[in-house]
Amino acid sequence: MLQMINISSFKLHSIPVLLVILNTVVCAQEQSNSAVESETRARLYYLEKPVSVAPGLQTTLSLPPIRITSEHEELDPLFSDRDENIERYSLAVERIERAGGAWDSGLLEQLATLGKLQQQQFNHLGAIEAYSRAIQINRITLGLHTPDQIPLLENMIDSYVAIENWEQADLYSNYLFFIQHKAYGINDPRVIPAIERLALWNIRAFNLGYGDQLGVRLSTAQMLLSAGLRIVASHYGRQDERFLQYLRDLARSAYYVKMYPEYLAGMDQPEFRAKQENLRQKLNSRTIYPRSFSLGEAALMDIIKYYIEEDGSVFAIAEAITHLADWYLIFERRADAQERYLQAWSLLSTEANGDELKKSLFGQVTPLPTFIEEPKNLEMRAASPKARSELQYSIADVSFTVSPTGAVRDLVVLAEENEGNANLFSRLRRSVRFSKFRPAIENGRPVSSKGHIFRYRYWY
Repeated sequence: MLQMINISSFKLHSIPVLLVILNTVVCAQEQSNSAVESETRARLYYLEKPVSVAPGLQTTLSLPPIRITSEHEELDPLFSDRDENIERYSLAVERIERAGGAWDSGLLEQLATLGKLQQQQFNHLGAIEAYSRAIQINRITLGLHTPDQIPLLENMIDSYVAIENWEQADLYSNYLFFIQHKAYGINDPRVIPAIERLALWNIRAFNLGYGDQLGVRLSTAQMLLSAGLRIVASHYGRQDERFLQYLRDLARSAYYVKMYPEYLAGMDQPEFRAKQENLRQKLNSRTIYPRSFSLGEAALMDIIKYYIEEDGSVFAIAEAITHLADWYLIFERRADAQERYLQAWSLLSTEANGDELKKSLFGQVTPLPTFIEEPKNLEMRAASPKARSELQYSIADVSFTVSPTGAVRDLVVLAEENEGNANLFSRLRRSVRFSKFRPAIENGRPVSSKGHIFRYRYWY
């Protein structure tokens, strides 16, 4: 509450002071009103990959994720049976506790099964409680770092992710890797699932915007995926399907480094540098991460080589070459992009059904990069990451021209704009305008094309 000021008590030379005070009060009120207004305006958080709207082409968006809970028991015919089993195992736990105490080793199997049943009933808090107790008993009876706790940890992390407790999911994801690394070392193939799981968690955490230093997420993911490639190739050969997936994930992480350079600032701080050096030593890595253009280029070239060595179809090889061309286009390497597009086009021309294959690959402009499906997080700086389950969504069609360089031009949102969605549409237009598309390809060369309509789903 503002206090009244007795102006008569001020002398003439005090008037400037009074004006300063009044001006400060007015500014504070304006800033407060502005803050309230900005809080009430809808903010655009996530933008999904668009789907083409074209004549004769059915346009469907995948169903948005449904957060299933125990209220959906009518969807699961086994729901009642599991409820009965939960009651039975809970009674078994009580009997063992009365006979042998809270840390009896006989509780391990009962609690593990109870946790799994609770998880299947979407009672994730109950599952976490059961798994946590089982892990404690495991550590007491079998040792602190026994690998027997690995499946319990994996299941518990799944429940933390399900309830979107990112802090605990992050804590236990790192602990899980620590346990597996300590048990098997870095060159044992049994550590591969741990490397993959932690790498993908760090990419997911980056997409969520979770963590103090997002650049470290990308660096960590790249180190882990590179180690995974090395170990898979050593034990199973380059033909293993995981090798191909890790290459795609490396390219994905390299793209994020390109698109979000602001999140790399501060990585040279001692605490982050020490953390990265510790992981580098564990993985026997000599490369400095994160990396962008060169890492993605090498990964996409290796994918081309994979299909050639594995006698992949002509279309699979041409598509891999096209993805490399897309990569060059994203990085404004236009001459390299044109060369690769022409190479893919010429390769398809050697096939009997070449015209059909070229139409399949180049018949429609395509949002880039093609290997990313996750919604784009437009509010990564938010103090607490917003999960889509907390938000609303809407759909808007957008019309534009795509230039030979993949740039969006002449953009128009084909939906009615009003006071409620004006701020959302402004952010939508800005995001689409700065996106990249694979341009139309004619006779192997990129050309400008008009009248493209894409449907976007946005979360706010």
